[in-house]
Amino acid sequence: MKSAMPYRLSSRRSGFNLFACVPFIAFISALTLLTGCQEDDRGTHTTVLRASELANGRLDMATGGLLETLGQGKQANSSAKEAKPPKALSWSAPQTREDGSALKPGQIAGFRIYYRLRYEKRFSVIPVNNPQRTSQPLTDLPPGAYEFAITTVDAEGLESRRSPAVMVDLI
Repeated sequence: MKSAMPYRLSSRRSGFNLFACVPFIAFISALTLLTGCQEDDRGTHTTVLRASELANGRLDMATGGLLETLGQGKQANSSAKEAKPPKALSWSAPQTREDGSALKPGQIAGFRIYYRLRYEKRFSVIPVNNPQRTSQPLTDLPPGAYEFAITTVDAEGLESRRSPAVMVDLI
């Protein structure tokens, strides 16, 4: 019976030896991995940083505008003791409908102010039936953390979507 021949790692014909190639293969693999690991992060971090700065700037502008509307200006050294509650909620009448068509002042019948304490689920409504009136005193409300939203009602009784909510702390 013939004995089984062990596997050879070299070829008699070409003189090719697999063990001689192992360091070369390891070198090429390591080089490929290392070149793939290089990262040029200058562009990505700058872009992300700039996007963050722009987003923060827009948020500050929006928040500042809402606070000014409510009579709470943005203060440099603001603290809870120095912050004064707004005396009135004020808004501007819309000039267009939700579909983009013009909304003339004579077509507005009034407004509805939706408000609630932040922990409550249901909103209460203050109807404003005078279309010329664009402010509502907040002195009658008890102290608390409130959320306000406003809608416009036209002469036909159609009501707009609610405005984005504004948070106000009445002390």
